[in-house]
Amino acid sequence: MLRQFGALGPAQNMYWHGQPGLAMLSVIAVHVWRLTPLAAVITMVGLLAIPREIEEAARVDGASFWRRMFEVTVPLVLPIVAVAALFGAIFTFTDMAVVRVLTRGGPNDSTQLLASWAFYRGIEGGDVAQGAAIALFLFPLLLAAAIAILRAVRRLEVL
Repeated sequence: MLRQFGALGPAQNMYWHGQPGLAMLSVIAVHVWRLTPLAAVITMVGLLAIPREIEEAARVDGASFWRRMFEVTVPLVLPIVAVAALFGAIFTFTDMAVVRVLTRGGPNDSTQLLASWAFYRGIEGGDVAQGAAIALFLFPLLLAAAIAILRAVRRLEVL
């Protein structure tokens, strides 16, 4: 398609899985594509959980749309969005299917996640101890990220 629209020359190709930057871009694009519906549903539920009385009170006080958006809606939804980001981060770091299907970690292990690296070292490489060590290294990282995000959510709570 890029060649058809003139973004590439007539004899040029983009080797999506042969160049480290493009391979990582393709893995990131697939993860974003897979997690956007989940984040959208969580955010929509957060928007529906905002009491209508708060928005009506802001409207009665004469707040414009943008003022209501940035001073009422966004602060109330921000903790929910942070939890959606936490879910997205955990799903991304623990899901090795995208890397396995798209690139198998290549080129030169440039698209490896810790979960896929643990699988390739432990199961396919035959070194179960190293695979287990890599997988166990993932747990404290995700735990630290979850604690940091949940503490930030606690500080963001308005009500």
